[in-house]
Amino acid sequence: MAFIKLNDLEIEVEDGTNIVEAARQHGIEVPHYCYHPGLSRPANCRMCLIDLYLRSSEMPERQLATGCTTTVRSAPPERKIDGKYDVIVRTDSPRVIKAREDILEFLLVHHPLDCPVCDQAGECDLQDFSYRHGHDKSRYVEVKNVPPKKDLGPDVLLYTTRCIVCTRCIRFCDEVSGTGELGLINRGSHDEIDIPRNHAGTPIQLLDNKLAGNVVDICPVGALISKDFLFKSRPWFLKKENSICSGCSVGCNVTVEYKEDGLYRIKPRFHEDINQHWMCDDGRLGYHYVNNDDRLQLPQKRVEDELVTTQWADALSLITEKISEVESNDIVVIGSAQATNEDNFVLQQFAHDVLKTTQLGLFGQQLGEEHKFPQFTIEADKNPNTAGARTILGSANGNVVLEGETLWEKVAGAKVVYLVSGVPERALDEAEKEALSKVDFLIVQDILPSAVTEMADVILPGTTFAEKDGTFTNSTGWVQRIRKTIDPPGEAQSDWLITQQIANQLGGEFEYSFAGEIALAIAESVEGYGDATHQKIGDAGIKLA
Repeated sequence: MAFIKLNDLEIEVEDGTNIVEAARQHGIEVPHYCYHPGLSRPANCRMCLIDLYLRSSEMPERQLATGCTTTVRSAPPERKIDGKYDVIVRTDSPRVIKAREDILEFLLVHHPLDCPVCDQAGECDLQDFSYRHGHDKSRYVEVKNVPPKKDLGPDVLLYTTRCIVCTRCIRFCDEVSGTGELGLINRGSHDEIDIPRNHAGTPIQLLDNKLAGNVVDICPVGALISKDFLFKSRPWFLKKENSICSGCSVGCNVTVEYKEDGLYRIKPRFHEDINQHWMCDDGRLGYHYVNNDDRLQLPQKRVEDELVTTQWADALSLITEKISEVESNDIVVIGSAQATNEDNFVLQQFAHDVLKTTQLGLFGQQLGEEHKFPQFTIEADKNPNTAGARTILGSANGNVVLEGETLWEKVAGAKVVYLVSGVPERALDEAEKEALSKVDFLIVQDILPSAVTEMADVILPGTTFAEKDGTFTNSTGWVQRIRKTIDPPGEAQSDWLITQQIANQLGGEFEYSFAGEIALAIAESVEGYGDATHQKIGDAGIKLA
């Protein structure tokens, strides 16, 4: 550990920590633009300049140092300043303050004063630092450069007039995605970010990798813009909640931004062991099904080969009647790799304690492609909770969860199948269709009309990850929380609550009131989940032993 004096604070920090991060850990802002903790440090913006004392507390170094590249380490006793400090740093000296003001003035020379129409307004580092560290007026009266707006790819626009050439986006494409689409053209005050183009100006390579949206997140100004979010809302009108991406088994930590009428965007949230600072565009842009106007809102039942809307009481009574007519070995219950651990736990309790069946299967999104980048992997399993569902569904009586051909063979011979889906845009192959067509009575719990609901005798409207509380277990054993952000459409209900109502109509005594109560039951009864209560999981998650 290094012992340093930071302004008037005496603090200890890990060896190798740079001054920007050391200050951030103790509530001191060192403004910066080019520095990002997940990227290399070129120190080209010069905003993080600091006064550094290495030999005497009376005399700073002749030149200001960049805080992003200045790291601290424990020094031997003979090199400590005043006999105890490894380094002394001032982030608020008069010459540091003057340097910041001058740098901001240069950065704003060609920057348009278009904050009222800029998507970044309200979350812009240039705007914030100008207010806290800059001049109140500009001395530049000459004509500004007005470089063109650029369409970089399917999801990202570049408003070049706003760019301060911090090069974060270039370094991301070189170091994290490894695709290298972005670079600098021209020189001096005319340099610009761009993609490769031919002599006619036609793009020969677009910013089209599956991590491209991250350059929008890390842009400190309003230069790189998400087409998906463009002009949708001012950031200060959005509510925010920490959650987990439901796009694949990586389990990226995200922030869901929303209003009462639906989700507006999803952004990555730092987790050192899972996704670092990043997420893929499949997860980032895959939330639109939550806002889909076609969402299932009321139960439906089949009447003379046609699905018609009905009431919850009628749907539950019909299900109870049909299940009561068959033997337990004629029933197959299928959980979902898209559902939470809590949803699947109540489902397996229902199967074992009420239906007395051990025929439990697992349904989920079909495997996709795996994509590997130098610092990020998108997994082929496009379900957020395959690992958790397998464990939870198989937690009672040592049950082996049915999947693949084995599952569909059991389905084909069943009289009643209760299938919890929640999988957006899930097609069925011929073997799956044939198996489901042989079922006498098919109950489907889902979020959207699908190939599965088309074959159902009763449809029950469930909820998405954005409309319920619970946990997912990712492919490496991290149990993480999702949190409710918006209300489900119509009369849709949480999946565990639907299952609990069916169970109680069939003589069960389920009395769960909220998802956290189910998590406590999981912790008590499922091996390895002893610490996986909502309170202990928090925002960081818990790694299973």
